[in-house]
Amino acid sequence: MSGEDRADRLRRRRQRARDRARTDESNETEETDKSEETGKTGGSAKTAETAETAKPDETEKTEETEEKKGAEATDETDEPKESVKDVQKPTYMYLPHSVRRDLDRAYSMLKAEYEYEYQEGFEKNRHFYPLVVSLGLEAIEELDPEDVRARLSEKE
Repeated sequence: MSGEDRADRLRRRRQRARDRARTDESNETEETDKSEETGKTGGSAKTAETAETAKPDETEKTEETEEKKGAEATDETDEPKESVKDVQKPTYMYLPHSVRRDLDRAYSMLKAEYEYEYQEGFEKNRHFYPLVVSLGLEAIEELDPEDVRARLSEKE
């Protein structure tokens, strides 16, 4: 199984989920419109009342749930509302095994220390990778071409 196949499958799965969400939203809108018409055209009063009273409560619950899933953290779970995938641009790299191993170890150590110290999550994609890249960029700015060549020969 190639990485491209997996990426294509993930894209298709996400698109299907988006399509289902849109379909569900349009179905809810149609049901609400139908229940309002039933109430206006003289359908049973109980049906119209039940539909009108049930839908706003469900809508309020849905809106509250969606608000909790947004960009700010909730009090109970400290989970962000938006996914990193929605906010940040994906960047793929090919790293030598030794560098990848060092990167994973550094993440594990920093994550454990950070979470122990602050009792909050430390995510690899949201926190660690941007930190590593920004610190690496600062270090690279100070290098001249000779230093770069020396560093590259050390890694090979």
